[in-house]
Amino acid sequence: MELRRQVLLQELQKQSFYVAHDGRLLRELSLEELETERVRLPEIMEAKA
Repeated sequence: MELRRQVLLQELQKQSFYVAHDGRLLRELSLEELETERVRLPEIMEAKA
C-alpha cells in the first residue's frame, strides 16, 4: 500500500500538483485521499486552461 501511495505522489508531482483541494500538502494525505486528488486532477487542469 505504501508503494502505491508513493507512485501516486510521484505521478501528481510530475504534473506540478503539490497541494490538495483543501490546502494540505500531498505528502500529508492518505492513499484514499491521494486517489481522490488524482481523479480530480483533470478537472483542475481544465479549469486552469
